This record gives sequence, C-alpha cells and structure tokens, in this order.
Amino acid sequence: MISELVDILRPPSFEPTGEIMPVIEAIDAGHWLGVMNLWLVRPNGTILYQQRPQNGWEPGKLDGSVGGYYRAGESGLDGLREAQEELGWCCAEADATLLGRHLSVGVDSRGRERRLAVTVYMATCDVPLSDFVLSKDEVPALYEIPGCAVVSLFARAGTTVLVRGMDCDGRSMERTISSSDFSYVFGGYHVKIAHIALAYAAGQPIVYY
Repeated sequence: MISELVDILRPPSFEPTGEIMPVIEAIDAGHWLGVMNLWLVRPNGTILYQQRPQNGWEPGKLDGSVGGYYRAGESGLDGLREAQEELGWCCAEADATLLGRHLSVGVDSRGRERRLAVTVYMATCDVPLSDFVLSKDEVPALYEIPGCAVVSLFARAGTTVLVRGMDCDGRSMERTISSSDFSYVFGGYHVKIAHIALAYAAGQPIVYY
C-alpha cells in the first residue's frame, strides 16, 4: 500500500479532527479513517465484484466494485478517482448515487484492526469487462454476479453458483463461489447491497438500511 496521507476521524460524528497521518501509520495506531465504496451495477441487476489482493483486509475475498481510502482533504465524490486507479475507467460524478454511510471494523492480513467510516455510492455501468484495465497491485480479478444470486447464496448455507469474470491480465475466467467467498462486513452488507442493486437497476426507490 502506498503510504498516502489521510485524515483522522473522531466519533461520534466521524468528521476530520485536523490531524493528518500516513495511512499505514494511521492503521497501526487504530484510528478511524474514511473510505469510499462504489458499487457498479449492470442494467439487469448484475453487480461487479472485485477480488481483493492477498495483502491487506480480507485477502482474496470478493468485495465492492471500487473502493479505497479518502486522501487528506478528500470527501464524498472525491473518492471516485479510485475507479480510474483500480479499473482504468472513469465514473462521472453525475452518474453516482449516494446510498449512505456505515461503520466497519475488521482485522487485516497482518492482524491490524481497521476502523472505517464507509461512504457508499452506486452507479449503472454497462461497460464490457474487456474494456477495464485492472490494477495488478489492487485488483487481481473482477467478476459479474447477478444480484439475485448473491441473495440466494446468503439465504441458504452450502449454496454455490458459477460466476464469470476477468483477471488483471485480461483473461476470461470462471469459478464456483459460496457466501464464504465474500468479504465479511457486519450486518449482512452484501445482501443489502444486492437488494438495493436490483431495485436500482429496475428504477425503483432505494433505501440504504
């Protein structure tokens, strides 16, 4: 991870304290940091999931389409720069819908507790997988998973589904996944996102809960 400078957040408002630190030092110190998640949804309700790299939080697991720490001084839509960095694709600010904000605490591959205030966006994306240029350091692979399949995987233990995607070298690939292949976020985050994605694609009202 490049040791970029980040704002330190303070509960209960999780607004910047005015203190700025290199991100690695801030994680080591157990500070609350700001993160952006962008979920990309096909017009049919299929969601793009990136596979996380082997270093960091939830290594190898399936997670949001785009995500990353806010740099010092950034907030809100500033985080959309991550789409270019991770997928080689730009998401226009006008195309991103703010869903809300939640807190997340997890332990990374080095045993460090990461405390995050996550701002969540969603956008429709019909760009073919082959048009993306994945960052080899950050996104080993990108998969297309129907929202209804995500709901089914978490509804019954042992359920599996075959999904297709592309690795960071542009090669097509497929794998069989279960609910255990997704990153862990307290409160059933992936199921909530799947329901929202299906409503979003259908043009129905969405509620972030």
